[in-house]
Amino acid sequence: MAFVVLAATITAGGSPTAQVEPRKASSAPVTKYSPVFDDLAKRADQAWQANRFEEAAKLYRRTVDIRRAWPLGWTRLAGSLYQLQRYAEARDASRQTTILTPKSGASWAYLGLCEYELRDYRWAFDDLSKAEKLGLGENRDLTAQVKYRLAILWDTAGQFEQGLREILWFPQQNLGSPEILQAMGLSVVRLPSFPYELPAEKQEMVLLAGQASFAANAQNMDLAHKFYEELATKYPNEPNVHFAYGQFLSHLDLDAALKEYEKEIEITPSNAVARAEAAFLYLKMGQPDKALEGAQEAAKIAPQNPATHNLVGRALVELNRTSEAIPELALATRLAPQNSSFHLNLARAYQKDGQTALAAKEIAAFNEIESKRAQQQPAQPTPAPPPANKQ
Repeated sequence: MAFVVLAATITAGGSPTAQVEPRKASSAPVTKYSPVFDDLAKRADQAWQANRFEEAAKLYRRTVDIRRAWPLGWTRLAGSLYQLQRYAEARDASRQTTILTPKSGASWAYLGLCEYELRDYRWAFDDLSKAEKLGLGENRDLTAQVKYRLAILWDTAGQFEQGLREILWFPQQNLGSPEILQAMGLSVVRLPSFPYELPAEKQEMVLLAGQASFAANAQNMDLAHKFYEELATKYPNEPNVHFAYGQFLSHLDLDAALKEYEKEIEITPSNAVARAEAAFLYLKMGQPDKALEGAQEAAKIAPQNPATHNLVGRALVELNRTSEAIPELALATRLAPQNSSFHLNLARAYQKDGQTALAAKEIAAFNEIESKRAQQQPAQPTPAPPPANKQ
């Protein structure tokens, strides 16, 4: 996907990686108007429109030396340098644009794209996330570039559900290039890998997984079923293949989904997410004893995963072991305090145990979180718990 600068979008005006020291804004002074500026700007625009990026970069550099506070000049200088693959210089020019237009999502997006190309992934994630939060308007190409890169960054941080949430924008837009399908596949089979790191022997599997997920999310369920079945048949011993198939089947056939989860657990006994998903289905099918067994195993493997403790608690409530359930549900809320459903489950347990004051407190927490969520437009991307946390 090419770096496309739509200068008309520039108007004056928790990350999966470690935080670093904030960057300082340039203190360059604003130069007064020069009679040479108009001629340089005109020639620069002509070079830009003719895709003569080397010439455009030189001319725009001269224009911003004259008029330091010209966002369009910095934007097109950055775009020209990006096209020339001079990413460090493009990043520096883009940074000037964010200083001049700090509330423009597009400005932060262009900066993040440069940082991504430089493999400065910590800053790239922060700036691309900020761009998404500020909004990119109707700029479909820029939105695609931001979402694609954020999906990859989430995946490499092991946050596959969040990566998939970003990449699912593409089937909604009917955009399914091989690059996008590969990114979807990385999320589906839970590979924390950049595309350029993907071994040759895994590329076909990842692409097939992406095709299956794309078809499912484009509501072509028959084609998706075909792809998932082919994936499980061709790669029966690969980790997360049966897990992915089980997730798909969980919307169609609970018994078939459970069989796939059991195959996954047999291949990868340490897969806590597969155990949690199976436990959730057992709970949904009215078998809390089996749900409790699976959830407890998942909690042993991943004790810091709040969803596993939530499932243990819910199963215990169903088995009328409420006093044992409450500590597990309370632990889930401490591990994920912003998950409203966990507070609701704890409130129900307190209510069942006759502790109405504590139940009311958890209901209040649930309502507060839901109210804040409704006010966030759009919400800031944050790590999400595994998909077992469905209810």
